[in-house]
Amino acid sequence: MKPRQPSFLQAMMLIMLSVGLISHVLIIPALLSAAKRDSWISVLLSAGPYLVFALMLAYVSRFLQHQTLHDWLTSHLGKPLGLLFRVGNSLFFLSVIYFTLHDTTTWAKTNYLTETPILVTSIALMSLSAYAAYKGMRSLAFTAGLILPLVVILGFYVAIVNTQYKDYSRLLPVLEQGWQPVFHGMMYSLSGMFELLFIWYIQPHLAKRIRIWQYLMLAFIIIGLTLGPLIGAIVEFNPFEAAKMRYPAFEEWRIASLGKYIAQTDFFSIYQWLAGSFTRISLAMYIVVEIWNIKSASRRLISMVTIAVLFILSMLYRLDDMTFEKMLVDYIFPFNLIYLSGLAIIATTVAFISSRHQRRKHHGAPSD
Repeated sequence: MKPRQPSFLQAMMLIMLSVGLISHVLIIPALLSAAKRDSWISVLLSAGPYLVFALMLAYVSRFLQHQTLHDWLTSHLGKPLGLLFRVGNSLFFLSVIYFTLHDTTTWAKTNYLTETPILVTSIALMSLSAYAAYKGMRSLAFTAGLILPLVVILGFYVAIVNTQYKDYSRLLPVLEQGWQPVFHGMMYSLSGMFELLFIWYIQPHLAKRIRIWQYLMLAFIIIGLTLGPLIGAIVEFNPFEAAKMRYPAFEEWRIASLGKYIAQTDFFSIYQWLAGSFTRISLAMYIVVEIWNIKSASRRLISMVTIAVLFILSMLYRLDDMTFEKMLVDYIFPFNLIYLSGLAIIATTVAFISSRHQRRKHHGAPSD
């Protein structure tokens, strides 16, 4: 009996956890630094190009069907260009693993595991992620379905509990510094949102093809995942204090309380963050192996273990936090935006040209 394939709902949960981590946590400090009080306007203005991007993804997905992205590109562009895309996308997803692991272990060390060596945290996280990636897309999707509901409940909880500290007048006045900071902030918000492209790697494993309305729904959810904690940080701490914080979303948990006798609830954020980073690293590891069409169970296991060991060892030589944040803001986020935009444009162009060729073949050459 063939195992049941994941549904769109499970794929959506997988994307919400993976892409949500960067939009919900990593992008917000860059946004606040770039646009301060107007950073929420940057996110709203990003909705236009982002929805166009989502429509491009939906258009290409019609042609992918149950093919992997790289098999489809290779069949249309040839093996040399196909190989180039495999190498480029592998490097992209390997960088996703590195920066997620580095930021998660730094946050853990700084906030609640101060006496635990970072190597121990790295081994624990990478071992779990490698095992989940080895078990395959079905297991990743089902796991996301189990861990996301509590993440969402906790997110609404912290937003509601902190209402007493919110002052929405801090969102105004708008455009004090003009439009330049707003456009600068759009670069960072779109960099996180464009990771919706990860869905192309999930689609071949789903029971049904993803529809246009489902792409748009998921796009709006990701906009909300960025906008919610960003506005929360501004109205709770004011934009200038929030911009100085390394992890504004985590700081929102520090002021939340549970009833009369529990003054600190920031331990809930540990579950949220680790759920996101575990899913993000697992998915990236799975995609890297999938890109090279490694199907044998033994080879997949060797590949996962090798990736895990390499990244654990990479944590022995760490960037200091200021250098790491500067690298993210100045290089990684802008590069991600350019790379994901370029990949989407190339794939859309290939799909459009392919559809025209198919129509010509279908109608045939006119007879004399």
